[in-house]
Amino acid sequence: MTHQINIFLLLFGALQGLLLSFWFLKNEKRKTANTYFAFFLIALGLQLTFKVITKAWLMDNVQLGYLLSYKWPYLVAPLLYLYVKSRKDNSFYKKDLLHFIPFAISFITVAVASFVQGANWLYVHPYANAALQIFSLLIYGSLSLRLGNQKLNGFIKVVVAAETIIAITLAVMVVYYGRFPDVRLLFLVLTLLIYWISYKAISKPDLFLEAGTAPVIPMSLDKNRKYAHSSLKPEEATRVERDLQQLMLHDKLYLDSRLTIDVLSSKLATSRHHLSQVLNEKLNKSYVDFICELRLEEAKKRLSEPSNLRFTIAAIALDSGFSAVSSFNEVFKKRYGITPSKFRDQYLNKMSA
Repeated sequence: MTHQINIFLLLFGALQGLLLSFWFLKNEKRKTANTYFAFFLIALGLQLTFKVITKAWLMDNVQLGYLLSYKWPYLVAPLLYLYVKSRKDNSFYKKDLLHFIPFAISFITVAVASFVQGANWLYVHPYANAALQIFSLLIYGSLSLRLGNQKLNGFIKVVVAAETIIAITLAVMVVYYGRFPDVRLLFLVLTLLIYWISYKAISKPDLFLEAGTAPVIPMSLDKNRKYAHSSLKPEEATRVERDLQQLMLHDKLYLDSRLTIDVLSSKLATSRHHLSQVLNEKLNKSYVDFICELRLEEAKKRLSEPSNLRFTIAAIALDSGFSAVSSFNEVFKKRYGITPSKFRDQYLNKMSA
């Protein structure tokens, strides 16, 4: 009976992860980040699925898939990091695929050891495999914590802890197979993690979907050293700055919450690196600061107009280019020292006085 309940709980976790991944894939905002997160959820779901299906059936019919199921932490760790990283600029780079090399190596060694006679030496001892997986989780977890915000860092720590438990569980299942109680019960931490993500996605969607807009902070850059080898010529820098100001003044591209530095540099017929250099050297701002300031000024202007009273603050924030109300409230208060709602109230009181 206990065994059946365990399978039931694991199966529901896998199904929930699959459904949740579809939801993130359909969300158009921050598409690259959401795609990484969807694959992250699919990886969790597959981890659960392979522990629901009977081991004997898997060994007879899907041996490679079953053996590979012991390598999933190598896939989960980089997916977590790339999700957190892509929240910053929502861009995909081919070099990011290099993070999947450990998983690819695991796939190749498992395949060769399974189908080539005499290649058993390629098998890694379960404890060594667990140690490598935990090391990978700690490295990618640390990198993710450096990029994540305060709210997201709690989620990152939970994922690393849950996958560490799974890595140890997988090793124990192999070493003590048939001599140990059914430790698949420990996979319930993944089911709990998936349902916790579902709950947060509903109650606090900003946690996973916000653009990660950084507060406006003055930059202190060593410009000469950073761009010492840049090929950007002075006349080209002047042209980019002029076109950038014109583009923002007339087209107001910053109102699109999906705008990225790659999209903007393409419209300016320049490279991402050269655009960053122009922003840093001529405006003393990063791309995020530049766009955020424009959106803040736009929101401030709209909040000051009596004709916009029929719109909520959330609607004004989204129309001004912010993808999340929470990040808008945070940067607005840090910039102007007052919340958007109090700013609107004070302005309206002055108008009525």
